Amino acid sequence: MTSEQFVNVTAVTADAEWAWPTVTSSPVVMAAGGWLVLQTVQTTLTVLALSDNCLSLLVMYGLVRRLTSPLRLLTSLSFSDMLAAWAMMTVYLSVGNTSSAHHVTCGDVLHTSLLLSAHNAAAMSLTSLSTSHHIATFRPLHYDSLLSARRVWVTVAAVWMLSVTLSHVQFLMAVEWAGSGSYCEAVARHSYIALIISTLIAGVSLLAAVVIYSSILVYLRPVDAFVQPPAGLSDGSHRSTRGVVTGVLLFTCYALAWLPYLVTRQLHTSSHLAVSLSGTTLLVGCVINPVIYGCRMTSLYDGYSRLWFRVVDRIRTFWSRCARRHSSDDVSRLPTTPLNQLSSVCY
Repeated sequence: MTSEQFVNVTAVTADAEWAWPTVTSSPVVMAAGGWLVLQTVQTTLTVLALSDNCLSLLVMYGLVRRLTSPLRLLTSLSFSDMLAAWAMMTVYLSVGNTSSAHHVTCGDVLHTSLLLSAHNAAAMSLTSLSTSHHIATFRPLHYDSLLSARRVWVTVAAVWMLSVTLSHVQFLMAVEWAGSGSYCEAVARHSYIALIISTLIAGVSLLAAVVIYSSILVYLRPVDAFVQPPAGLSDGSHRSTRGVVTGVLLFTCYALAWLPYLVTRQLHTSSHLAVSLSGTTLLVGCVINPVIYGCRMTSLYDGYSRLWFRVVDRIRTFWSRCARRHSSDDVSRLPTTPLNQLSSVCY
C-alpha cells in the first residue's frame, strides 16, 4: 500500500510539472507568507490599468474627431491590456481550493489562458501597428487604400481570433482526458504548448519590430539630414518620426512587461518573489501603454485636453450654481423692513 501511494504522489508531481509553479499564487497563501503588500500593489495596478484603458477608449470614440488606422489598432492593444489586468484578478478564484502544493485548480488554468490570450493579442496588435508605420513610410500614396477602415477591423478580428485559439490549445489537447485526476489538471499538463506558442509569437514580433523600425529610421535619416526647414517654420523631421518613436516606445514597454512573465513560466521557477514580480511588471506595462500613446499622438492629446476643459467647465458651472443658490438664500433671510432696499422695491 505504501509503494502504491508513493507511485501516485510521484505521478501527480510529474503531471503538475508544466503547471503554474507550485500553484501558490493565491493571495491568501502569499499573504500568509508576507506578500500582502505586493498583492495590494498588484490590485492597485489592476484598477489603474482598467481605468486608464477605459478612459483612452472613451477619448478615442467620444472626443477624437477622426479615427485613424493607428487608433483602431491601438483599440486592440487597449482591450488586450484590460484583459491582462482582469486576468490577474482571476487568481482569486483559486482561493481556498488549494489543498496541496502541486494541486491545480480551474482558477489557475483560467488565469494562464487569459494572460496568454492578452499577450498574443498585444504582440500581434503591435506588429500590425509597426506594419502600418512601414506602409506609411514606404508606400504613402497607397496608405489609405491599404489601411482602410474595413481592412483594419478585419485585421483586428483576425488577431483576436488567432490569439484566443492559440492560447487555448491545451483545452483541445485535454479532450482525450481519461479520468486520471481532474480535467483542469489535464489541461494544466498541456499548458506548456500554449506557452511555447506565445514565446514564439513574442520572439517573432520583437524581431519584426527591430527589422521594420530599423529600416524606417535608416530610410528617414538621410532625408532629415539634407532637408532644411524654411525660415519661420518649425522643423518637420520630428513630426515625420513621431509615430516611429511611439511604436518603439510601445514595443519597449511590451518587452519589459511580458518577457519576465514568459521567462518565469518557461523556467518553472517555484520562487514566489519571481512569480509576483513578473505579474507586477506585466501590470505596470498595462498602465504605461495608454500614457505613452496618449502623450505621443496629437489627436489623442487633443482629445484629453478637450475632456479636461469640459470637466473644468462642469466644475465651474456647478460651483457657480451653488454660490448663486447660497447668495439667494442669504437674501431671503433679510428682514422685510423699510430699511431693506429689496423690500422697498417690491413694495
